[in-house]
Amino acid sequence: MSKENERPSKGKGGRISPHSESFRVQVALEYINGDYSYPQVGRKYGLPEQTIAGFVSWYKKNQDQFMPEEPVSPESIPLSPKEQQDLEKRLALAEMKIAVLEKVIAIANEEYGTDLKKKAATK
Repeated sequence: MSKENERPSKGKGGRISPHSESFRVQVALEYINGDYSYPQVGRKYGLPEQTIAGFVSWYKKNQDQFMPEEPVSPESIPLSPKEQQDLEKRLALAEMKIAVLEKVIAIANEEYGTDLKKKAATK
């Protein structure tokens, strides 16, 4: 988005919105893509439910300007063999790190008689 789009824009009746376009998109998508109600999203951002509903309505009317017409698929991005090899190495390293961290969590759960994954998910 350009800087021009980041400035507050006029809403209904010519009133200038105090919220940037990117903020309105973020809030609308949190409601649309999440399992949250208007009141829950409103509490998170300190906004009234009507404002959240307005952001969602505004986004649905204007979403074509925020979403690319055709999603970019990984096959359409040309990579050199060296770049592909580098990405494969990085992926393998990331997978090893995940395996090690999961093992550390399992050992800590046994050692301390707790479920770290469950506690982390509730925060």
